[in-house]
Amino acid sequence: LETGCLREQMGIPSGQRHEICRGLHAEQNVIIQAAVHGVSIAGAELYCTTFPCAMCSKMLINCGIKHIWYSEHYPDELGLAMLSEAGVTFEQIPFSPDMLKGPQHV
Repeated sequence: LETGCLREQMGIPSGQRHEICRGLHAEQNVIIQAAVHGVSIAGAELYCTTFPCAMCSKMLINCGIKHIWYSEHYPDELGLAMLSEAGVTFEQIPFSPDMLKGPQHV
């Protein structure tokens, strides 16, 4: 956050030139953290806010993820096609910030 987004500074549209991004996508981070802690994610289900991009889709396929639950669509037809061809199933689930509040007591 202190350094800023290089892609934004260069005027590069969302979804393009991932290789110059300083950050990681959540999917990449979960794969790294599982490896660091010696946890296999083969056969796992993934819950994420946004549908995976093509780059993350390739990684998830190679890790053996079997199902993806996501809240928001991401316009990446290649990621969608690769996941489908690999037999990874996915399902969109509704989300609202109110869901984070937990049960309401009267």
